[in-house]
Amino acid sequence: MLTFSSLADVAQAQLPPKHRRAVTRAVRSLLDAYGDDYPPDDCGFVVLVTEKTTDADALELMGRPWAETRLEGAMVDKETGCFLSCWLANNQYGLTLIVPDENWLDLTFRALLIEKLGVTNVH
Repeated sequence: MLTFSSLADVAQAQLPPKHRRAVTRAVRSLLDAYGDDYPPDDCGFVVLVTEKTTDADALELMGRPWAETRLEGAMVDKETGCFLSCWLANNQYGLTLIVPDENWLDLTFRALLIEKLGVTNVH
């Protein structure tokens, strides 16, 4: 799991191009909404789920395993091959989740994302 709250964070991460695009778009959306000086500790940040991400990461962030996360919906960015979703703790704090649709993705978590899409398959 990687977290981002600025474009500088994205630049330092050395991400694959498609993940860099998805994360950059999400961070820019936060900056557009909150301004350049937004407080990520108060408002939230962008999370890129990686192959090394574990349920312990989800428990630390949201108090639940990934497959039991209460998502506010989901969409698929066909250009980057990533699910995009959001978890809200309250009216101010939330996490933007970027989840690559890769072979390593937990199938139960993938099923939850697809359920939030409202479709039966993303291909």
